[in-house]
Amino acid sequence: MRTFCTSGPVDKKTCYYVERPDIMAEALDHIENWRYFTVSAPRQSGKTTLLMDIVEKVKEKYLPIFISFESFGRIKTEEMFIKNFNKKVKNFFKFNMDIDFEPKKISAISELDEYIMDINKKFGKDVILMIDEFERLNETLMNEFLHVIREIYHSRHGYKLRSVILISVSYLSGVLEDNASPFNIAEHMEVPYFTKEQVYDLLSQHEKETGQIFDEKVKELIWHNAAGQPGLTNGLAYDLVTKKAPGEKIITVEHFEKTLEDYMYVYIDKNIANILHKAEKEKELIMKILFEPGKVKFSIYDKRINFLYQHGVIDNCGGKCCVRVPLYYKALYTRFMPEINGEKNYMATINDTIKPYIKKDGSLDLNKLLERYTEYIKLRGAIMFKGRNYYEGVYQYNLDQFLSLYVEAAEGKVYPETQVGGGRIDLLINLNNREYLIEIKANLTGNEYEKSKKQLVEYLKRSGLKEGWLVIYSEAIEDFKHEIEEIDGVKINVWFIKTNFESPSKVN
Repeated sequence: MRTFCTSGPVDKKTCYYVERPDIMAEALDHIENWRYFTVSAPRQSGKTTLLMDIVEKVKEKYLPIFISFESFGRIKTEEMFIKNFNKKVKNFFKFNMDIDFEPKKISAISELDEYIMDINKKFGKDVILMIDEFERLNETLMNEFLHVIREIYHSRHGYKLRSVILISVSYLSGVLEDNASPFNIAEHMEVPYFTKEQVYDLLSQHEKETGQIFDEKVKELIWHNAAGQPGLTNGLAYDLVTKKAPGEKIITVEHFEKTLEDYMYVYIDKNIANILHKAEKEKELIMKILFEPGKVKFSIYDKRINFLYQHGVIDNCGGKCCVRVPLYYKALYTRFMPEINGEKNYMATINDTIKPYIKKDGSLDLNKLLERYTEYIKLRGAIMFKGRNYYEGVYQYNLDQFLSLYVEAAEGKVYPETQVGGGRIDLLINLNNREYLIEIKANLTGNEYEKSKKQLVEYLKRSGLKEGWLVIYSEAIEDFKHEIEEIDGVKINVWFIKTNFESPSKVN
C-alpha cells in the first residue's frame, strides 16, 4: 500500500504521485530541440522527482545521466572533481540502469568532451546530462565546467550531447550571466507548487486505495495552509492519516486542528525551519512584508527580495511582496512577533471574564469586546506603541493576543492570516461554530481606506457573512471612535485606534 511521501524523490511504487503534464511537456520539448536549460525551485518542491520522472520517460530513446553535486561543496581541486564526477556517473549506471560501466579516464575538466563522446560511442544514444544541486559546486570549478559545456554546445549534434539540465534551489543568475554560459535565461524553468486540483488528486489517491475519507473542509484546509507546497502538503496529509486519525473512516476538522497545532508549536519541520533560517538573514524586510502587506514592491533586481524569493520565503503577488504559504506566514509571524511580556495582566485583570461578551444565543459581542480593548489601549498605548512602526507587527499581534485571551477562555480560536473568500483576512475568530472576520490597517490614506472596506465586503460576501470588522490604527486621529457602515447589504464596523500618545515617561 502506498503512502504520502515526506522526504526525498517520490517513488511511484510506494508513494502517491501527482502528474504534472504542463511542465513535463515543456521539459521534454526542450530535450527534443537540443536545448540546454536550468530548473529551479525551493527545497521539497518536487524538482528532483520531476527530473527522475523525465529519466523514465526518455531512457528508451536517449541516454539520461542523472547525478547530484550535493556532496561537492568542499571539493576545491580539479583532480577531486574528476574523481567524484567519475564515481557519480559510474554509480548511476550501476544502481539506476543495472549496467557495469567504466567511464573513460580523464584528468582535467577540459577533457569532458572526450568523456561524453566515449559514452555516446559505447551506448549509441544521444546523451542527456542532468545535474542536481549544481549550485553546490565551487565557483572556480563551476566556471571551468560551464566553459567546456559551452564549447560542446556549439557542436552538440556532433558530440551527441542532446541536452544539459542544471537543477538548483535558486536560479543560477550570477554564474549564468557569464558570456561563457550556453544557458539562455528564456529557457529557465521553475517548478511550481501543486494546483488545487493536484492537491485534491493526491488526497483522492489515498481515499481510493484505503477507503479513508478526508472531510471536504479538511481538503480545503490542507490546500489553503500549504498553498500547494508539495513537501508541506504531503507532510500534513501523512500526519493526519498516520498520527491523528489512524483507523478512522473520516479525517475531520478536529484532526486537522491538532496537526496544525503540532506543525506550529511541536514539530521541527525541515521546510519551515529552512524558511525561518533564510528569513532571519533579512529580518527587517520580512517584517515589513509580514506586517505591512501590499506595501513592499516586488523587484527581482533587489538582492534582498531576490534572496527571499529564490529560497521560497516570499512570492510575487500582483507586483507586491507577500508570503504566499499560510503555514510559512504563521511560522514567521510567531518567530518575529513583538515581545509584550506582562501585557496579559493589563489586558484582562482578575475581574475580567468572557461572560459579558457572550450573547444569549452564544454569539460573540465583538463590538463590546473591542470597547474593552480601547480601554486597555488608553491605559497602555503609550507603552506599547510609542516609537514603534506598524511593520514591527506590534498592532496586529497586540490585538491578536488581547482577543485570544478572551476568546480562548470560551474555547474559541483566533487565527492570524487566514484564507477566506478568495483572499486572506488578518484575524479570524471561530467561536461556537461562528466566524468573525477582522481586517487590520495602519495609517491609511483616504483611497486606501475605501479600498479596505470594499475588500472586506468581498471577503464577507464570499464567506456568506453579513458583518465584519475593520480596525484602523492611526497617528492622525485625536481620539478613538467606532463607526458603522452598510455596503451592499453587509455591515462594516470600523474601529479607529489612536496610536499617537505622549511619551511613556509622562504617563502616570
